Amino acid sequence: MSSSTVDIKYRCLHPSCCVNCREGLITVEAELFDRLIAESAEKDVIKSPKGACRLGFRQPYKIIKVERQEAPADAAPIQPYVTSPTKADEGPIALLMAEHRDILKLLSVIEEHLRIRDIDALWVSTVDLENALNLHSGRKEEDVVLPILSEILPFGDGLGAIVKEEHREIVSLLHAFRAAMQDGDINDGIIRSMIVSLKSHIRKEDYEFFSLVEGRIDEETKHRLLAGMAEAEAAFVKAVPGDRAIKTDAQKAAATRRGAYYDEMMDVRSLAKADTGCCH
Repeated sequence: MSSSTVDIKYRCLHPSCCVNCREGLITVEAELFDRLIAESAEKDVIKSPKGACRLGFRQPYKIIKVERQEAPADAAPIQPYVTSPTKADEGPIALLMAEHRDILKLLSVIEEHLRIRDIDALWVSTVDLENALNLHSGRKEEDVVLPILSEILPFGDGLGAIVKEEHREIVSLLHAFRAAMQDGDINDGIIRSMIVSLKSHIRKEDYEFFSLVEGRIDEETKHRLLAGMAEAEAAFVKAVPGDRAIKTDAQKAAATRRGAYYDEMMDVRSLAKADTGCCH
């Protein structure tokens, strides 16, 4: 038996939605899509699924295109909000997008560990995610891809700054969550913010950033990117989870700094919410 999913290409109708977030594509279960349609007064406008907007606030989405498809019977359940897989099949951009699929799978593991409240399993699965992000986002994207794109694209520096800022936020939230686990806490607010931010970031890269650069790199540049990414992967050394109960003075100080950063970020987001601005 197979289950249906729906790919929804949309435009955010919130008047304050920033340009880079205004359009996108999400995949949801067919049952969820039917509920979104049923609750809407306009059949071509839906409220965004929970988690689609960056801070979780539901926004009006104008439906541009809808495609239903059947999922294999043995397919893993999709999350309420995921990006669709890339249609590219070769080259550095396709490789990075394929790694996004692997990162989303790691997020699914973390979400399952959250559901059953297994702190020891979370201690391991979050370091797996941290390794994946350090290699993919840090070593490959920031150390290899962004410098080369800055050479060849007139807007490369600006895009790179946006990408790096989002990387920092995601990793900071992940570190803050792991620091809380060392005190025996599962901080749902921090990890949920990290999950939503990471899914939103992947969507932006897949459907905005990568779509901008894919047609602007020649074969020589593709080879440079692939070579640099392969070298980064070969040199990468994975971190190990370690003993959750052991926390050095340096880790305690770092946890305090991350906690202060998180509190400050939540204050800023609360102000944004009060101002009714879009929060992609």
